[in-house]
Amino acid sequence: MNLVHRMRRTSSRAMGVLRVLLVVGLFGTGAMTFATWGAVEYTAQSEFCVSCHIMEPYYASWEGSSHADVSCIECHYEPGAVETGLGKFKALSQLAKYATRTEGTKPWAEVSDASCMRSGCHSVRMLDGPVTFGEVAFDHRHHLLESRRGRRLRCVTCHSQNEPGEHVSVTPSVCFMCHFMPDERGNLAEETSDCLMCHGPPQGTIDVADRPFEHASYVARGVTCQECHTAVVDGKGDVRKERCHSCHSEIGHIERYGETAFMHEMHVTDHKVECFDCHDAIRHGLLPREEHASVEGQGCASCHTSAHDAPHLLYAGTGARGVEDAPSRMFQTRVDCEACHTGRSSYRLAGARGEPAETGALLGRHTGGPRAAAAGDVDCIHCHGIEYGGMVERWQDAVGGALEALAEASDRVGDRLASAPEDQEARELWGDARHNISLVSRDGSRGAHNLTYALDALAFAAGRLDEAASKLELSDVAAAASLPFRSESGCTECHAGVELDPDGAFEHRAHLERAALDCTDCHGAGTFGAPGGVEEHGTLTVSRADCTSCHHEENDERDVWECADCHSAQENMLFGVVEGFEETPGPMADMDCFDCHGDPPLIMRPKPTACVLCHEAGYDDMMLEWRARTDELTTRVRAALVDARRRGADAAEITAAEAALAAVERDGSAGSHNFDFGATLLEHALTRLEEP
Repeated sequence: MNLVHRMRRTSSRAMGVLRVLLVVGLFGTGAMTFATWGAVEYTAQSEFCVSCHIMEPYYASWEGSSHADVSCIECHYEPGAVETGLGKFKALSQLAKYATRTEGTKPWAEVSDASCMRSGCHSVRMLDGPVTFGEVAFDHRHHLLESRRGRRLRCVTCHSQNEPGEHVSVTPSVCFMCHFMPDERGNLAEETSDCLMCHGPPQGTIDVADRPFEHASYVARGVTCQECHTAVVDGKGDVRKERCHSCHSEIGHIERYGETAFMHEMHVTDHKVECFDCHDAIRHGLLPREEHASVEGQGCASCHTSAHDAPHLLYAGTGARGVEDAPSRMFQTRVDCEACHTGRSSYRLAGARGEPAETGALLGRHTGGPRAAAAGDVDCIHCHGIEYGGMVERWQDAVGGALEALAEASDRVGDRLASAPEDQEARELWGDARHNISLVSRDGSRGAHNLTYALDALAFAAGRLDEAASKLELSDVAAAASLPFRSESGCTECHAGVELDPDGAFEHRAHLERAALDCTDCHGAGTFGAPGGVEEHGTLTVSRADCTSCHHEENDERDVWECADCHSAQENMLFGVVEGFEETPGPMADMDCFDCHGDPPLIMRPKPTACVLCHEAGYDDMMLEWRARTDELTTRVRAALVDARRRGADAAEITAAEAALAAVERDGSAGSHNFDFGATLLEHALTRLEEP
């Protein structure tokens, strides 16, 4: 009994101990589980990441980014229980390395596409269709679902920039790396570098160099982006071998430098390594221009000047004395030399039009060099339209004439200084003038590279010459008087030299110089290129009454009863006098102008209905028929001239047809003065222009 009793007592005690142990075990297991769960939960918080000081810049980048409300593990752990456990293990391994100070100096982690595409984030449906990235229309489908440059891209191939506020986002430099990486020959792939792939032409009017500009008309004329925007890519994305050592120390890895396919497979497809960890950056856009420093008077340049030095300085709007820097608008928008010097105008020899070698001949002629790709009307018209035809030639005539006159005035001052060497002040004035004259002269374009700056430089030179002449008592030097007209309203920034056109139907010189009018006194001042500006720009705003109020008033300089003094073209048509044609007076050649137009100053332009006052009924209808027929023939001749020039017809025939057309258009009566003769001229012109 005692034995049984003792056994029962021992068993009871054991059970009590077991119960205690069980309770303690359960409590300990619960506490351990809770502690483990708490540790896992705590270490999963984004704030825990910054416990390691090396993570501080990455945490700051995340905290200021668009992903700040997404915890780190949502991206860095792939979706799924196993993947999450694996991600946690890797994270704890990194923590252990940090604690034992065995971590590397460059933290590195990857984000899989599965993390980006997880439900509630960036599913494929959300990436369907184009999005706007800056000024670029971007479509994820072409980048994620198709191979690019033979490589399959991942989300983080582009979305990986760790900069403040730019965590897991895209900067344009990543785009440039792929789109503008040249091949082995240094050429850009057309399928990635085509401008219109990303950029449509800017819509509407934009500000370019502080002036309105619209692209639509240029695109409509077939002007490609590259014709104006040439120097828009800088860099080749080179990979320097020494960069490999920043990540790799294994000999085998370094030896595989140059194996492009392997390198991109490992660094882009299988793993995510920043492009710029290996590649030099590529820049794209309207890049800053390198400052051009003149080397005149330095070293070899003291005797041997560069052929391109003066043209570049004029184009950049610098180098002249006494004038503020004023770069050409085309220079400001990065239009390079090749955009105009295409050779479309053929090659021109230096001095081709007989000018002295110092002043040059045409755009494209380089001082010191025999030939260069010419630029001319065809290049201007190609980009700017037919209304720019002849504009550059007028600029060159205006600047060229001023250069010749100033060079002559400079020689006069120089000759006088030779006999008055003690006048140092006059010599300094002369030196300033010579510097600017030389700069514009050596440029060789006669103002075409930068018209406004060239004229400003010559105006300063003229002022200096006149001041020097005054000090030297040279009364016959008036340099400023030789300068072309400059409009206060700025019109001559484009229309310089308009007063030099002797063949025009309107004499601008008398109005601009003698009458002291400005362009906007007669023409609309609408800004060319602005909405509605094309219609208003240059439109005549004066009425015939405004003109006659001045022109038909008697004064000491004009006999208003001598119509032919101003209207010689109308008199020639009335009497049928045009060179190369038999003289054919019209039926009203024996009448006075005043019989139809009235007496000055009340001169009028009679309507066809006025004809029946002297002629039989129906004469007014005949006048309308004359006008309609004249307009029809004029239109046909214009079209025939365009076709004749296009197919290279005989130059003499074209010139004769142009003269006939000009005679009718300058007359302006549309057949009223001498219908039969005018129609004969136009019909003869059509016959000359017909294809054989």
